Amino acid sequence: MLLRAVLTLAGLLALVSGAQATIRLGPAQLAGDLSAQNLIRTRDVGQFQFVQQRNTLRLSLDYGWLENGKLLDRYDAPWLEKSSLYLLYRGVYDSVFDWAPGGNLWTNQGKPDGGRISQLSHSTRTALKYSNDLREAYVDLDFAAIPLHLRLGKQQIIRGETDFFRMLDRVNSLDLTWHLIWETEAQHGWDQLRVPYWMARAIYDLPNLGPVTETFVEAFWNPGDWIPAKRQYSPDSPWSIPFQDPTAGIFPNGPERSVTFRQGDYSRSPGENSQVGVRVGGFVGGAQMTLNYFYQRWAGDDGSAAAIFRADPDLASASAAIAAGMLPAEYIAPYVHTIGFSANYFDDTWTKAVFKTETIYDFGIPFANADKPSPVLPTSLFGVSKRDMWKGMIGFDRPTWIRPLNRTSTWLLLGQMFWHYLVDNERFIPGVQKGFVGPSGPALAPLRPNGKPIDTVRDWELLFSLTATAFYGGGTIVPQLSYILDPLNSFNMLVFWSLDYYVTNEFIVNVAQRYFVNTTETPVYEPWGLAGFNRGRSETQLRFTYQF
Repeated sequence: MLLRAVLTLAGLLALVSGAQATIRLGPAQLAGDLSAQNLIRTRDVGQFQFVQQRNTLRLSLDYGWLENGKLLDRYDAPWLEKSSLYLLYRGVYDSVFDWAPGGNLWTNQGKPDGGRISQLSHSTRTALKYSNDLREAYVDLDFAAIPLHLRLGKQQIIRGETDFFRMLDRVNSLDLTWHLIWETEAQHGWDQLRVPYWMARAIYDLPNLGPVTETFVEAFWNPGDWIPAKRQYSPDSPWSIPFQDPTAGIFPNGPERSVTFRQGDYSRSPGENSQVGVRVGGFVGGAQMTLNYFYQRWAGDDGSAAAIFRADPDLASASAAIAAGMLPAEYIAPYVHTIGFSANYFDDTWTKAVFKTETIYDFGIPFANADKPSPVLPTSLFGVSKRDMWKGMIGFDRPTWIRPLNRTSTWLLLGQMFWHYLVDNERFIPGVQKGFVGPSGPALAPLRPNGKPIDTVRDWELLFSLTATAFYGGGTIVPQLSYILDPLNSFNMLVFWSLDYYVTNEFIVNVAQRYFVNTTETPVYEPWGLAGFNRGRSETQLRFTYQF
C-alpha cells in the first residue's frame, strides 16, 4: 500500500527537478499545484487502515485582458479601468477506491457496521474516485468613472473572522465529502471545501462618513445556482460523515435505499432558488467592522443541530412511500434571514494583539421535533419546528516570543471561543413533551425508552480553540499545534499537530496527526463534528505538494 505513496513522491520529485516557475504569457499567468495526500486511520494503538490516497491537480489562469481602458492593447473601453478573467480547474483521483483496502469502517457509535471499501461495487468505486471540476470562472470589472467593482461568474465569496468553524462565511455551502473540515489549516484550506456558485458580486467604495473611513458596500446575487452542503455517508466516503445513511438504516433492502439530500421541493431557478446578501464595512476608531444581511436557503453546515429532512405528516402518502420501499420524508432547505456583525482591532499599546469578534442571528432554523412523529414511523422520523439561533465568536491573534522554543522568531498564538444559543428550545419534560432531536443519533432508535431523545438539543453549545504556529530555518519548517475543546459534551476534544517542510519554495512535505479524544466509553452526540462525531477517527496524514 505504501508503494503507491512512494511512487507518487518520486513523480513529484521528478517534477521539482524539471518544472519551470509560474508561466507568464504577456498579460496571462498560468499557475497551479499538484498534491498527493495519504490518510491512515489509527482507531487504536496498533490499529490502522488506509482511507485516502487523494491526488489533486489544480490549474489556474489569470488573464488581465484590459488595462487602462484598453482591451487586448487594441480596443478602447473608456468606461472601464481594468478587467481580468480567472479560471481554476481541479481534478482529483483517489486511488484508495482502486486498491480497496480491507478493515471495517467504524461508525461514531463505536460499531464496525460501516462496511468496507472493498465491498463497494465497481461502478460505485469508479464514481467516487474521480472528480473533474471547473471550480472558478469569473470576470472582474473595475469601472473608470465610478468606484464600482463587479465579479461575474462561478466564484466563492468569503466573509467573517473565524477559523475552524464558520458563521458569516456562509455564502457558499461546504463539500463535506472532501474531508469534513479537517484541512482548513492547509494551503487553500476553506477554498477547497466551499462549493462555488455562479453569482454576481458588486463592491462600491463609499466616501468617508465622519469617523468611518474606507467604507464600502458589497452585495451578491446567486440567481438559482445554490445547492446545499454536500454529504456522503460511510462506507461510500470513509473520510466524510461517520455514520450510515439514515435512510439505509430504516430501509436496508428497499429500492430507494438512499437519499442524496441535494435538493428540496423547489426548482433551481432564479424565481425559486435565488440567494442574496448585503455587507457594509469600514474602519471606526482603528477597528475594522462589517454589518451583514443574508437571505439564503439553510445549508446546515455551521455546527447547528438542525434538521435536514422532515417526516411526511400525511398518513396516506406516507403509507404509500413505505409500500414502495421509500422513506416517508422529504429533504428541506427553507429560506432563513440572517443578520451579522464582525470586527477586528489591533491593540498596539498594551497587548500587541489583534482582537476579533463575529456574531450572527438566524431567524427560523428547522429542528426535528419528537412531538411531531411520523404517522407510520413514530419513533424514527419527525416533523420540524422552527427556532431562532444566536451564534458568536470572540478571539485573538498575538505574536509572542517563546525564547526557549524559538530564538529567532515569534510564535503566533490564536485563541477562539464559539457559542450557539437556541432561542425558546423545546426541551424534554417527562410525561409532557419529548423535545428536539439532534441529527447524529442512531437512525433506528433516536429516542430512549422514556421518550427522551438520545441526541438532545441543548440551549447552549460552547467550543474553545487554541493554535500555535511558528517559523524555523528561515521559514522552511512551519510547525502548528491546535487544541479544540467542547466543555458541554463530555469534554470531547481534538488535539492536532502539523509540520510543513519546504524542501524548496515549490515542493512541500506535510506530516500531521489528528487525535479525536473521547472521555467516555459511550457515544457522545454533539453538533460541532468534533470527537463525539468523529469517534475512532484519529488519523495520520502525509501530503506532498508541488506548486508552480
